[in-house]
Amino acid sequence: MHSHPHGDTTKGGNSNNPELRDPLQPSSLGLNGEVIMARSRQIKEACVAAAILIATCSASVALTLALVHIPGLQSARSGNAGQSFGVIPGITSVAVLIYIARTFHGQREEADMQREMLEAQQAELASQREQARVSNECAQKIAEAAVRGQHNALISAAITDPALAAVWPDLGYGDSDENRKQYLYANEIISLQCMSYTLGYLTRDQAEATMYYLFESPIMRSFWEQSRTARMESTPHGGQMWKFYELTDEAYQHRIEG
Repeated sequence: MHSHPHGDTTKGGNSNNPELRDPLQPSSLGLNGEVIMARSRQIKEACVAAAILIATCSASVALTLALVHIPGLQSARSGNAGQSFGVIPGITSVAVLIYIARTFHGQREEADMQREMLEAQQAELASQREQARVSNECAQKIAEAAVRGQHNALISAAITDPALAAVWPDLGYGDSDENRKQYLYANEIISLQCMSYTLGYLTRDQAEATMYYLFESPIMRSFWEQSRTARMESTPHGGQMWKFYELTDEAYQHRIEG
């Protein structure tokens, strides 16, 4: 008589469908490879700068020692010349330090560019993941609507044909053909409201207000009295359909108490 098994079954089944799973898992292999290559380049440049500094300092020291030990340069007259040669290591060191500073500055700019690139790639992956999630939700809603449509077709056939209505369990309408049609039509109304809620077209407050209004009808109240126990017991606890039946029962209680 009612549609409660279909909605949650479809919803649950989609979680095992590989076509509806999120295929956009971030691949860290390419990103890590770029980071490793960048770090390797930085290490190479640092090693080259260090080697140049060591070689320059060694050459400066060697040149100074050579100048000190040359006999022709040991006279007082050549003292000023020796002092001039002593300035060479300082100038060389300054040049090397400038080179190292420029090297580290270039490395920092490259690191900033790589960080921006990684952030852009992560943002793109997040956007694609969100698009996949929305697509999965849309596919799930379409599947649920298809199942509900099939159920409505079965109920409509039972309303028009008493022989088909006899296949459904008796919810207390007895042998009256008029009561049978009214109960089947009431089931269609509740199924429509349930689908609107589970698909997100109605908020909880809107759905409860709608059901409160519908329970103004004695036939709707009578139908819910007969069917609510079976619906609540056979629907998985915590799902969207169960929540709808819960708010429907609250609306029913408020109506009979008011």
